[in-house]
Amino acid sequence: MKTKTIIDIEPVIDASIFDRLQRLDKERLSESIRDVSILEAVNVVKSFGSNKVIPDLNFKIHDIQGKSEVICMLGPSGCGKSTILNLIAGLIQPTSGTLLYQGKQIDGPGIERGMIFQKYSSFPFLNVLDNIAYPLIKIKKIKKKEAYEQAYYWIEKLYLKGAEYKYPKQLSGGMQQRVAIARTLCSKAKIILMDEPFGALDRKIRWEMQDLMAELLFFNPGEEVTVFIVTHDIPEAVFLGDRIWTIHKGGIFSSDTIERPIADSRSTHMQHQFNELVSFFNEKIFNLELKAKS
Repeated sequence: MKTKTIIDIEPVIDASIFDRLQRLDKERLSESIRDVSILEAVNVVKSFGSNKVIPDLNFKIHDIQGKSEVICMLGPSGCGKSTILNLIAGLIQPTSGTLLYQGKQIDGPGIERGMIFQKYSSFPFLNVLDNIAYPLIKIKKIKKKEAYEQAYYWIEKLYLKGAEYKYPKQLSGGMQQRVAIARTLCSKAKIILMDEPFGALDRKIRWEMQDLMAELLFFNPGEEVTVFIVTHDIPEAVFLGDRIWTIHKGGIFSSDTIERPIADSRSTHMQHQFNELVSFFNEKIFNLELKAKS
């Protein structure tokens, strides 16, 4: 009788990853932070009918002086990532508990929190220039000439020069997302919320958008912002995240500090150390999915 061969497919995670993550956490604690946190959740609960999606959410984002910060949220489908994002945006209200922006309660949407969706959100009847300048003119009541000057700055910064008088339907998916990002940054939003922002783009354009975000936030920052990204793409989270929140059953299961990119997205994705880290988070989420089914 033949003995059945058992193939061990469990990934072997390099133990040095744990040491590296601990070291980065310690380095983060030594950085200079502001007196008032930029965002805080205190005992936040969110229910939809009898379904308690967020049972008890608590966190505090200590605004680091002179530095943008990117928090990527990973986790199994249905774990509450988008609900957390919508709560921060003020699009939905907590059932109980409090969300605070710079110490003040969030009770609805605000221009200091900009939302960027997977589905392009530009006004179809406005050209690129008017789309970007819109919040300055209509919400902040800035004069059109000054608003256009600020909009042109972001048009150049996001490589949209030459397309300023085109309409959304004339733009590629990547360009439409750049318009949405430019509009949010132009409005001086301090918190940028991104829900699967590059999910509809092909891999090459996705790499290009990741490189653009790295340039805006890390290499050549134009504004100091806090960014939340919900994504199912683990390599994207590892590339862009300062911190990765692994979400499980509506709570933060773990929070890991990640190294910032030092090279472009495509070449980084090919590095062994990078892929070891991707495997680490992939395995963590896989185990959470198993736990959710048990």
